[in-house]
Formats: sequence, C-alpha cells, structure tokens
Amino acid sequence: MALLMLNLSIFAGTPLSRGTSLSVRITSSINSKSNGNSPTAIVENDVKDQEGSILIKRGTPVQLQIEKKKARGCGKAGYVNVKCVSTTAVDGQNISLEGNIDSEGDNKKGLAIGLGVGLGLTFLPFVGFAFLAIKGEQAKIQSNTIIPNVFVMNDYNISK
Repeated sequence: MALLMLNLSIFAGTPLSRGTSLSVRITSSINSKSNGNSPTAIVENDVKDQEGSILIKRGTPVQLQIEKKKARGCGKAGYVNVKCVSTTAVDGQNISLEGNIDSEGDNKKGLAIGLGVGLGLTFLPFVGFAFLAIKGEQAKIQSNTIIPNVFVMNDYNISK
C-alpha cells in the first residue's frame, strides 16, 4: 500500500526536466577589485511547463558563485567569473543550475614592460623600472546584465 502511494505521489507533481533553459539577471554590479559586496541575481522570466503552470517564478533569487582575480603589476588585467548555482521552485525545492558569464579587464603588459624596461635601461636608469608596477584594468560586470543560457541540471517534480 505504501509503495502504491509513493508511486502515485511521483505522478502528482509537474516535471521540470534537465536542460530546461532560463535567463538570469544580475541585479548588482560586480568587479574584480571589491571584496565587500555580495552580488545578487534573479530569474528573469517565469519558467512554465507545457500546460502553462509556473514552475519557477520571475524574480526568484539565484545563488551565485564568484571567482575574482585583481589586476596586478606588469599590466596583468583583472578577471571575474560569475556562476549560477541554484534557485528555488514554487514549491520550495532547491533547483541546481548550470551557467556562467565572465569578464576580463584590458591588458597593459606591453605598456608596462615597454616603459619599464625601455626607460629603465636608457633615459631613467633604475627609476624607469618603476613603470613595471603599472596594473591592468579591473574586470567589471554591470548591473542588469543578463546571463542568457542557464540550464536546470537535474530532473525535478514540482508540486503545485
């Protein structure tokens, strides 16, 4: 009897299948330099099943994983990678997601090395080597940036 009830409860939910696509909007700006803020993101559009029932509501928060590298000397640029980890379905289930966006700042290696070595060996001996400390640009992802290809990683049954 319990086995029969278990099997019936599986059919009571609406399937949210693996590979379902959704868009995510980043609601706060992110850059490779700052450490203090925790960026936020939301689901951009309602995710619906074939009958039109909403499975994930628009505006549902999305958990992000951020990987950053600050710009460094010798013209090395900053880097930011934002990965979508999970969101919540209308029934409260945690939904695993796969999708990311990244950004890299402008590289200034040529400028830093050219000025540092060129001036350090010719016109400004020893002092010119200080130009090797020139940093590249920081990476930035503006607020309201949309991550278009985010996918559901597993199959779920969403109860209405």
